[in-house]
Amino acid sequence: MDTAPPVPSARPPAALVIAGGRSSRFGGDKLQARLGGRTLLDGTMQAVAGCEPIVLVSATWPRTATGVVAVSEHPRWGGPAAAVAAGVAALPAEVEETLIVAADLADPEAAVAALLAVESGLLADDDGRAQWLLARVPTAALRERIARLQAEGGASGRPARAILGELGLALVRAPAGTIADIDLQEDLERAKEHR
Repeated sequence: MDTAPPVPSARPPAALVIAGGRSSRFGGDKLQARLGGRTLLDGTMQAVAGCEPIVLVSATWPRTATGVVAVSEHPRWGGPAAAVAAGVAALPAEVEETLIVAADLADPEAAVAALLAVESGLLADDDGRAQWLLARVPTAALRERIARLQAEGGASGRPARAILGELGLALVRAPAGTIADIDLQEDLERAKEHR
């Protein structure tokens, strides 16, 4: 008996906005630094506004827009893998796809647009170095990998690649400006020059 091919879901992907770092290299709360008339965090939240649901993972619990779920990694300041795990745990069971987006991007709209243009994958630079917090992933694969990681001692203290590097995701080359993040004051000044 012939069966019809599966119909792709029309539901938008979920978004996990990872905002859990201490900003120690920046010298202050970098997510409140302003670029293009808005804070870095506000820019990222605006870029993922079409996603559903949106989960903000932050150890500092910033105020969020209505409809955004805010969670903290466990333990607090537990690192990128713990942040991804906490965000995935907050997603409803029916979510099929998830964008993972760093909150400190110089051009979050470009990064999110690049993720929405692929079925799944990790954004990477021209040399093939992955940006571990810019990914589009089937949610079921995330849940399975996180469960295995928890069984191996947990996600705390581990890098995001402990989850995302084990999923066989394609590397998607993206322009440097698309994947640039703000770690240092110099990064912010450079991003302002290119606005």
